[in-house]
Amino acid sequence: MLVVFCILGALLSAWLCVLSELGGAVLALAFVGLTAACTVGLFLLYIVVLFVCTLFVDMKKSRTEDHPFVRFLIAETLRLVCQVGRVNIRVEGMEKMPAGRFLLVSNHLSNFDPLIKLVAFQKYPLAFVTKPENLRIPLVGKIIRYCCFLPIDRENPRNAIRTIGAAAELIKNDTISVGIYPEGTRNKDEKEVLLPFHAGVLMIAQKANAPIVVVTTKGTKGIGKRLFLHRTDVTLKICEVISAEEVLSVRTTELSDRVRETMTKELTK
Repeated sequence: MLVVFCILGALLSAWLCVLSELGGAVLALAFVGLTAACTVGLFLLYIVVLFVCTLFVDMKKSRTEDHPFVRFLIAETLRLVCQVGRVNIRVEGMEKMPAGRFLLVSNHLSNFDPLIKLVAFQKYPLAFVTKPENLRIPLVGKIIRYCCFLPIDRENPRNAIRTIGAAAELIKNDTISVGIYPEGTRNKDEKEVLLPFHAGVLMIAQKANAPIVVVTTKGTKGIGKRLFLHRTDVTLKICEVISAEEVLSVRTTELSDRVRETMTKELTK
């Protein structure tokens, strides 16, 4: 995306230089200055377009349809942030990905985790189940709502079950795949590989009759402090894909134990 803005800025700058009929050293300086100005201008215009798209989001209703164009804009914006912010994302095991919709299950280290996965799995559009406070973040809340993110209130079992049902419907209706963090919150404890799991959220896969993609995340914890200043290497590894048949054949507690064991084995290597 950054390259695209630079190319468009250079082309627009060249056109303006031709129209101005400048020559010599003045032309070279004008071209460099106009290229920078046009590139920044195009980027700001892009942000305005993205902001306008979010104005039509109804925060009181969960989205039941994905918007491919807006999702593309959001994913490319996040990719640009990663490039400028010196965040290098590596994905291992992509060949294991299932053909249809799925439930993605991962460990949780940072607020950047879902955003990183929107970039890494752009070919497999994802919506995450998230805490309600994230939907109240200015601009970000509207963006993730547009991406079909669902709030879950773990303090209210009835609302939590409603969210699990809504997430399953998104998968079942082939609208989008769903991502969850069974730990329920970020793991800030350096001594613990994983926090206790909330096995109930795995019911999403059972209700949707969908496979579970088990992913481990490494390196995102330091992004906030290092962004733009130092390079951050993030590794996402697709450890295992549990088929829909296997998902339906066991209880959620057994499923939770299996997923946790798989993640722990990979994270402690």
